Amino acid sequence: MSTSSARSRAIRTSATLLNGPVELLDFLVPLWAGAVLGLGAPAIGWLVAAELVVSVLVRPLAGHLADTRPRSRVAAVGAFAFGLSCLIYAGANTPAIAFIAVVVGGAAGPLFWISLRAIAAEYLADDSGSFAGLMSAEALGSWVFWGPAMVLLGAFGYSAVFIGLAVAAVAAGARLMLTPQEPLIVRAEVPGGMGGHARRLAPLMTLGGFATAAEAGVGLALLLQLQGAGLEVWQIALVYLPGGIALTILPRLLHGVVQRWGRKPAYLAASLATAVSTAALALSPPVILVAALWIVVSASLALLYPLQKTLVTEASGRRVARGMSLQANADTIGAAVGVVVVGAIVDDGRWIPAFLACAVIMLGGAALVPWVIDRTGQERRAA
Repeated sequence: MSTSSARSRAIRTSATLLNGPVELLDFLVPLWAGAVLGLGAPAIGWLVAAELVVSVLVRPLAGHLADTRPRSRVAAVGAFAFGLSCLIYAGANTPAIAFIAVVVGGAAGPLFWISLRAIAAEYLADDSGSFAGLMSAEALGSWVFWGPAMVLLGAFGYSAVFIGLAVAAVAAGARLMLTPQEPLIVRAEVPGGMGGHARRLAPLMTLGGFATAAEAGVGLALLLQLQGAGLEVWQIALVYLPGGIALTILPRLLHGVVQRWGRKPAYLAASLATAVSTAALALSPPVILVAALWIVVSASLALLYPLQKTLVTEASGRRVARGMSLQANADTIGAAVGVVVVGAIVDDGRWIPAFLACAVIMLGGAALVPWVIDRTGQERRAA
């Protein structure tokens, strides 16, 4: 096997191994914070947002490191740090310790994901669906871990699950460390530095911020609504599971849709589908219909997120990791706003306004799509 193939396989395997813990932590921490620490919805929203804010602060450094150091090694450090965060969660019994875990996890994520996605960008010239393939690998981890995690949770409690997630994160880091180290390439500074790069990416950053605000907001609202309806953790997991499977299967298939339709129509269609599905959740449909609507939302994300990363890569030139860090920061700020706003709205059980607000945010992003893609000159059928 060539070194290039080994790296490609390594990033997909490590993405599966780490995204499982990431997704489960996103799912379990709000439930754990409410059930074990006794936090209310606003405090849970701030706990989730705190990790996102730390990620924003660390990403510029992560982008610099991934553009100036061996990317697989930077990603491995991030994986090991995430494992440490999980261990801190396992021993946490106060909000203060939980916030320490949040800080460590918030710093670990950018080191891992910025580096991994910059590696995926290296293959884009030969495989236009490189990011779709990476997303499928990530999504595989997001649902294959559910069954074992729910068994551990039922038998031994939250701490056992957090320890199991730490083991998976360490395995992801070890897989990257065992990959042949790529040669160090010092990438030249682009004209205008960080400020110029940010100005070039501003339209894409704005578009991504709208999408992640809506997606993070509706995810939190749905999670808290299902918990409030009396569903057990494993029942809530089953509602989300079909969406996770869709995210594994559909990215490559939907990449073909982008190639046939063009970027602008495909992005618009996915955004509108998400907005309509989110608005339908405001009607408090039966659980089986909730699962079906979440599949639609997941399918839309399976198209949107790889396309966003492709657009950012093309607009970033030789400083791809910096571009990824800027876009990820815009996405994270959007997500932080989404979860804080939704946490405040649903504190008194106001589910309908929360879901409708997320739908309106998504529609706002959809309205920007033609302008953004025209402004960046990136509409073409060969996506």
